[in-house]
Amino acid sequence: MSTVLAPEQPPLTSQRVAFVTLGCRANQVESSALAKNFQSLGWQIVSSRETAALYVVNTCTVTEQADAEARRLIRQIRRHHPHARFAVTGCYAQMAPEVMAGLDGVDFVIGNALKDQLAALVHEKFWLGRPAEPWILVDELDKSRVLAVTASAGSVSRHRASLKIQDGCDYKCTYCIIWQARGPSISVPVSKVLEAALSLAEQGFQEIVLTGINIGQYQAQSADLTSLLKTLIDRFQGTPVRFRLSSLDPLEVSDALIDTIAKSNGVICPFLHLSAQSVEDGVLKAMARRHHVADFERIVMQTASQIPDAMISADIIVGFPGESQLAFEATLERLVRLPVHHLHVFRYSPRPQTPAASYRPQVPERIRKQRAEQLLALSRQKRLDFARAQHGNVRSVLIEERLENGDWLATSDNYLKVALLQAPPSSALLASNLKLTPGAQYPARLFYPSDVKNAASLVDLEGHLVEAF
Repeated sequence: MSTVLAPEQPPLTSQRVAFVTLGCRANQVESSALAKNFQSLGWQIVSSRETAALYVVNTCTVTEQADAEARRLIRQIRRHHPHARFAVTGCYAQMAPEVMAGLDGVDFVIGNALKDQLAALVHEKFWLGRPAEPWILVDELDKSRVLAVTASAGSVSRHRASLKIQDGCDYKCTYCIIWQARGPSISVPVSKVLEAALSLAEQGFQEIVLTGINIGQYQAQSADLTSLLKTLIDRFQGTPVRFRLSSLDPLEVSDALIDTIAKSNGVICPFLHLSAQSVEDGVLKAMARRHHVADFERIVMQTASQIPDAMISADIIVGFPGESQLAFEATLERLVRLPVHHLHVFRYSPRPQTPAASYRPQVPERIRKQRAEQLLALSRQKRLDFARAQHGNVRSVLIEERLENGDWLATSDNYLKVALLQAPPSSALLASNLKLTPGAQYPARLFYPSDVKNAASLVDLEGHLVEAF
């Protein structure tokens, strides 16, 4: 056990804690939950740009760059606040606790298995003074661990909440280290998910994002993701609350899941984000992905057929070792042809401790960059085309914030950014003196900016589709 150098009890005003969160949405949700835990113990939450007694750094280790960014931020904060103390958690802390403990100012290194207990652990030891050596609490991750339900109102926006329903991943893709950092897949029981969702709804949230590391692997006793969605649909049918799914592995998207979304009457948003990573079978095999191009194509086409206004997006990695020009062109051609409307494009980055880091040949960075630029250009065009195709449609939009020009920024159920304008005086909107409320949903007819003349009288709200996505 670590010895104590200088026990002291700082005054209450020094109980200021700031958070630095890197990486995925799950980390964001967990940091928001940790902030609430600290608040319940009497701590004041401040911005990471402010002076704090403690900085909690929630790390990511998906790439070497992510590791380097965590180290850089800790050193930067330490330079500006030389008396600051750090508690480091997250995936980098789980994988390299000794590296984290070796950074100046780091007193606590707490792995993912104990992350939900971080506030209590740090609070108990913080007032003992600085230890001679950092406290390192990193346990093995296995199926026996219990996943606490984590709901957050601040990880997406002030008006959209996130609900973490799952953690870990059972796949072992050759480019990825997260399955080691997060452990095997575990899930929150359906009853706990429902309880948390009801609590968020009571707080006034009308959109809840279901998130995790691989939510397609959700399995709580006999309930899979489709069963969970059906439970939520039954409970929230007829309410203003809607749910949005975060990223899904194509292998986990079943016919039943698509059918459930299609028949949910808006309870589940018409939006599907697929972690495809490539659309070429040779590359998928090298990645140790479990789906094939045919699976991806079938899912995309079936979703587009059953849910015509759904936005379909995908993660794509370019420049994976061995990806030839022909393989990349095959991915490009299929993405051009398929009704995929938006792409999250990543340039492959070798990650130590993964098989792919030693694969040959590695694609030169110059070519990776060129391929990424091609897919990003395609993504911009396809999202623009999708927005144009929504011209004249009435969608449910969630008010996010007031713009400087007086319009309102909103997000449609199919994930388009919309600038809302009040209709002419003859409309029912102004006649009823309806006031728009951030965090609430309203029906709005969507218009492309060049085609909105005299159209607003058709509905209460006119939504201009924002071009700069």
